[in-house]
Amino acid sequence: MSTEAVISHAFVLPDRHFHEWLAVLRPYLAAFERVAVIRSPAGNNLNFFRNVTAVEAPMTWWQDSALTHIRQFYPQVVLVDVIEAAHPAQLEPILRRRIQSQDRYGQTDPDPQHLFSRFVLEWAVAWRPMTVLGRYNARPAAGPLRASLDLQTRAAADVLCAADGEVAALLPADARAGLRSRIRIESTVEGERFITTYEGVRQPQVQPGSQVRCGQLLAQAQDERLRIFVQNPPTGGIDLQHMANAVNPRDYLYIPELRMRPIVDGLRVRELPSVKSKVISTIYSWQLLQPLEHHGRAIEKTGLDGSWLKLRTPAGAPGYSAAHYLQATTLREGSEVFVGVNPVGVNLDIAHPLGRPHPPRLGEMGWVRFGYNVSNRVGSEDIAAALGRYLPLIAAYRQAGYQVVITTSHQTYGEARSQYWPWAQMTDAKWRTLTARFAEMMHAIAAQWAPRGLIAAWQIWNEPDAPLGTPASVPMSVQNYTRMFAETHRAIRSADSDVKIITAGFTSGPGRGGSYARQLVDGLPPDALPDGIAFHPYGRGISDHPIYEPFGHIDESVWAYSRILPSKPLWITEWGVLDRPHDDVAHVAHYARSFIHYLKARYSSKIAAIIWYAWAQGMHNAYGLVDARDNLRPPLSDVFLVR
Repeated sequence: MSTEAVISHAFVLPDRHFHEWLAVLRPYLAAFERVAVIRSPAGNNLNFFRNVTAVEAPMTWWQDSALTHIRQFYPQVVLVDVIEAAHPAQLEPILRRRIQSQDRYGQTDPDPQHLFSRFVLEWAVAWRPMTVLGRYNARPAAGPLRASLDLQTRAAADVLCAADGEVAALLPADARAGLRSRIRIESTVEGERFITTYEGVRQPQVQPGSQVRCGQLLAQAQDERLRIFVQNPPTGGIDLQHMANAVNPRDYLYIPELRMRPIVDGLRVRELPSVKSKVISTIYSWQLLQPLEHHGRAIEKTGLDGSWLKLRTPAGAPGYSAAHYLQATTLREGSEVFVGVNPVGVNLDIAHPLGRPHPPRLGEMGWVRFGYNVSNRVGSEDIAAALGRYLPLIAAYRQAGYQVVITTSHQTYGEARSQYWPWAQMTDAKWRTLTARFAEMMHAIAAQWAPRGLIAAWQIWNEPDAPLGTPASVPMSVQNYTRMFAETHRAIRSADSDVKIITAGFTSGPGRGGSYARQLVDGLPPDALPDGIAFHPYGRGISDHPIYEPFGHIDESVWAYSRILPSKPLWITEWGVLDRPHDDVAHVAHYARSFIHYLKARYSSKIAAIIWYAWAQGMHNAYGLVDARDNLRPPLSDVFLVR
């Protein structure tokens, strides 16, 4: 979690007569938000800021040049905005013009030149975490020569433009030079040329001559390694491995809002880079640390045994941590989808005697999920009676601080109604009839709940992609589910403008389930798109416990579903261990702990909730966090109750 307010602009004032300078600056500070005022460059680290406005007064900067000073000592600063003013009275009219034109950096004042940028590279692959597989090396004594910086990715992951420029060429593989397919982009910054080559790509999305912007999709990665080459003609760099004027790409890396996340809980931050040094803070896997070193060097260190990284703790204290226990992420990617809410949760059951635990028993979890049963096994449509059953419970959980997801299903409408049974013999016409009534009912139900503000998300149906005959699931064709989702989404939204509306939890895996979800989204009208895609990755994990992971790695599911609606989060509304009630609780705990820690560390900005199935042993075929006598089952229960 992070609630950090990012300030990327510093305004540096001279130390002499500082308060007079500050008085002139105050209207500017009122006009432009998030400006850090720095009193003199002496003793202040400007590397914290991407953009620096520097008042170039006499005896303030090294060699009396703000640009020279910043470029020499602060390599992380990208934009330098120099204002020549010998005293506050000269600064005042310049700032007044900027305020009047809402021009923070004076970009409409081209003469004399006062804005200076440097060439920077952002991270070129969407795959996370940001990991360096191979370093640039121009010294034979240091090992094999390498002109590239090699980034970890995966086949078919997005390759992104790392710097604005023009596509100079699309180049085929060159077996003699040991090069795969490439995209070459040329950039000009302050009159200086840079050529960036992305090697190891497929399915290019750009053409020679096209202008590209940082972050734009260029292609897909060919395999697990993307090589980045940077050349600086005509006189920069050296000739290295078929590359003229090659320079180290690492030196140009700048990752906006770069942060480091611990891969373990209880990481020690020390006063000095030594295990014998004083511990100043203990950090957990959901906390983020700001690197105080050059971004390129910091990322090269992460994951390396024996390296130390200088960092700033969440409390603002500088210190050092072992780089082996850190992964590179960003403030945005490292933040939870629901800021401050632990994504871990549990499925409960209003009809089960152990499925309604007293809220304090849920500890530090963030979510609970209920199925909404109106039918009550007799085909009832009495939504007032259902409200009476659910309201006291949901209000208690919400008051205790837990977010609530409600999933709808055939138990909401359709169960025990003769016109729909057996489910395997449902026709398209019957699904249309059911959908119309289901949507009508959901409008009325949502209208009951909306004024109370207790529900975070409604989930439309449950596992519609499951094979016929699957217990607890009523499947349907994607065409029928698309109609149901659109009509029900509109019905809920007409009653509640704030609640999230997410898909059913798809259960048939990243291949079949991903295809089903893709067809759904492609078939929905723009006003009925979901606020998130949910899935149930039973049998998947991190290749750490094969008994519970027979279907493969969780990455496959995350990447398959996240590509369908990239701007929306994913919801894991069920996962766990099924049909193994007598397994060793320690083995299940190991699986659950690894799964949660991995997803929190790598995908906290992608995944809104990770909801275990289920709270109690005996809730269908689940492995419960409490046993059949309602006793907690450590160490498994500890994984969930302690954040």
